Amino acid sequence: MEDRIDVRKATGVRVLVVDDDPDHRYLARHRLQRAGFVVDVASNAEEALAQVGSVDLVILDHRLPGTSGLDLLPTLAETGASVVMATGMGSEGLAVEAMRRGAVDYLVKDATYLDILVDVARRAWLHHDLVRRAGELERIGLLVTSASARPEVFAEVVEGARRLLRADGCALFGLGENGLTQEASAGSYLGDRARLLNDARHFLASLQTTSESDGRLFVAVPPADETPLGVLAVLTLDTRRFDPEERRLAIALASYAGIALGNLRRLDLERALVAELQQMLDMRRELMASVSHELRTPLTCVGGFAETLRAHWTSLTDEERLMFVDKICHHSSELGDLVERLLDFSQVEAGRMRAGITCVDLREEVAATVTALGPLVAGRPLDVEVPAANVLADSVLLRRTLTNLLSNAVKYSEAGTPIAVRASMLKDVARVEVADEGTGLTPDEADRAFDPFWRSARVATNHLRGTGLGLALVKEYVRVMGGDVTVESEMGRGSTFAFTLPLPDAVSV
Repeated sequence: MEDRIDVRKATGVRVLVVDDDPDHRYLARHRLQRAGFVVDVASNAEEALAQVGSVDLVILDHRLPGTSGLDLLPTLAETGASVVMATGMGSEGLAVEAMRRGAVDYLVKDATYLDILVDVARRAWLHHDLVRRAGELERIGLLVTSASARPEVFAEVVEGARRLLRADGCALFGLGENGLTQEASAGSYLGDRARLLNDARHFLASLQTTSESDGRLFVAVPPADETPLGVLAVLTLDTRRFDPEERRLAIALASYAGIALGNLRRLDLERALVAELQQMLDMRRELMASVSHELRTPLTCVGGFAETLRAHWTSLTDEERLMFVDKICHHSSELGDLVERLLDFSQVEAGRMRAGITCVDLREEVAATVTALGPLVAGRPLDVEVPAANVLADSVLLRRTLTNLLSNAVKYSEAGTPIAVRASMLKDVARVEVADEGTGLTPDEADRAFDPFWRSARVATNHLRGTGLGLALVKEYVRVMGGDVTVESEMGRGSTFAFTLPLPDAVSV
């Protein structure tokens, strides 16, 4: 029993004995197999090179047919196997040269050769395993700190954990918005996957760092704060126990998974922020182009009519002069409305939009707004059904809200089609609706209707003027007055924009 090493650790470790003496091959093979190693043999360099790709350790004799072990050693070492040089010549010079060419140990074939062979092989294998694990950990560490592809990173982490811990299966679970879900798996054995996921959830809820039972090791994926980011599960078929070194290794690998999760989440956030910033920049660019056009149009009209009036004053009739003045007033008012919208939006962006809330008569406010918009809605069947009721609102913002919604209804519906303004009293709010029978919106367009700068592609195609600020301002006006705004629309059937305002009695209660 003295020549046996830890059989569990040695199981699966492949050793290649390269020796031209068949008796030495037999004896070495016998001793190593008793210690739990898997042993192959070779009698010359060609046989050794043919088998070395699948072994962990090589016991290499110095004297071989046609060559020497020293000459063969560098080639064998390059494959990743650890090499122990064995020779009947107890030469220090030979030992030094062997170590220089890549050997990890040196063994003299004297009377005690077979007695110490297993110990030497064990040390060499431990060296090989340590170097391999260190290299694998370094590779995974570099990968998780630099890679940006989520599936590939997690696949490497679980496969590395499976190999380093000599497990039959490994799975990584990440904690997200939908709870704990499997990110990646490796190996031929995960057992009942539903049970594994359920057990991982129970482990995560237990707030433990590690848990082991029945050949399954669960390790919490550590985060930057107190909440774990997930679970690393390591599974074996033989229900063996993991020693302290392996548990520490599993914790290190779980830490790598945590780094990867953290890095990828930050990367996803950065990408989302960059995309959002780019979208905002594009929208602002479009806004500048749109605003420039919107400002230029009334300015050109004001300047054109004023210049014509000045140049041809004496030749124009009083009726023509009055018509020119009306045009100048109309476009000046249009220009003033646009500037007012831009100023309001600048207050919204700066967070300075405020409302002077008072008790106002809803019917009077609607009537005053409709009267002010008389020229805009002229020739339209306008159905106004608003009961006399007091609401809590800012009179100026309420009129701007109604103006924007009515202007929108006129702009996006055919001339002569009806527009309705209706109001109803609910439990604690007044609901005001502005409905048209215009082009309508798709569901996606309705979802974006209140976004700043957004305009439907169909609108741009039809060359309808606008900045994409009107409905965004409506949403903000209503918000600061304590209400909500919604839209219901159907393509070809028109749209109904509705907003709510608090009732005084509801607020006082």
